[in-house]
Amino acid sequence: MPVTSKLVAVMVTVNSFLAGLVALPVRADSHLPFDWVRNLNSTAWGYSQVEDPSEYGSNRLVERFELRMGDCGKNETENDCKSNQERIELVELERPAVALSGEIWYRWKVYFPEDYKNIYPAKTHHTRFIEKGDKVIWSFAIGSTGVFWLGSHVSDEDTYYPLIDEEELLSQWHELSVHAKWASDSGFFKIWVNNVQKVDYKGTTCRDCRLRLSYGIVRTGLDKFHKSYPENDLPTQVIYYTGLERSATGIDYPGYVPPQITDTTTASEQLQTLKPVLIIEPSRKKTLKVFTPRADHFEVHERDDPEILNWDKD
Repeated sequence: MPVTSKLVAVMVTVNSFLAGLVALPVRADSHLPFDWVRNLNSTAWGYSQVEDPSEYGSNRLVERFELRMGDCGKNETENDCKSNQERIELVELERPAVALSGEIWYRWKVYFPEDYKNIYPAKTHHTRFIEKGDKVIWSFAIGSTGVFWLGSHVSDEDTYYPLIDEEELLSQWHELSVHAKWASDSGFFKIWVNNVQKVDYKGTTCRDCRLRLSYGIVRTGLDKFHKSYPENDLPTQVIYYTGLERSATGIDYPGYVPPQITDTTTASEQLQTLKPVLIIEPSRKKTLKVFTPRADHFEVHERDDPEILNWDKD
């Protein structure tokens, strides 16, 4: 191949990769931003930012995802066309190099238009928490009856929690909030839908806990649909999002409980207590009590192999 052709090919590849990167506004706690990339889909219609389609639309732009029959992509390690999958999704560009631990809050809004079609017995996933090896451990999806549910796949036995009934799903915005404590043993996973708590799970929430998040439309098990309806084409599916937020504090999120202040400590005094305080009890010699204030925080545990994952090669 001539040098000029090689250069053009490289430039096209680089430009395609950069076009896949999506910078989205993060309203809460900007110190935990997302870096998104389109995954296995480069169609012109797949992703766009448009005006709010709802009857009471706002002035802000929203994200539009569209998936058509045949929208299956591939890379060096994955081939959706051979695995009976199709997708248009945004996924975090990099997986954390170390395991997540502690509490994190997530929030987003999703809108299913009136003409959204269920494709059961195939499945349609819309927001997913994914571990190394593309192991989906939590998934928000449409069930067989058209119910929007949460699927827990952390243990060997899958568990499903209904979130939104079919008759309430379409043609309106729904706000979903997640308060998660990521842990391989004593964690929790709580969900609010439109400010109403729907899930209060306690237990293992992850395995290796090096999680990344994705959202959009992912259709799996398409061979089951074609076998059940050999004469039918898969319908085009469209959904809308407002963009995902992530917070280490959860302030103003549903379920947030402000730190309690004791009767003997004023709010101003608590704010000033930023370092360990030594209190000497006069009735005991050399007896110290150390009080260390603890604030909500986002912890990571370091490992010997700070691997920065390429999500294509996990």
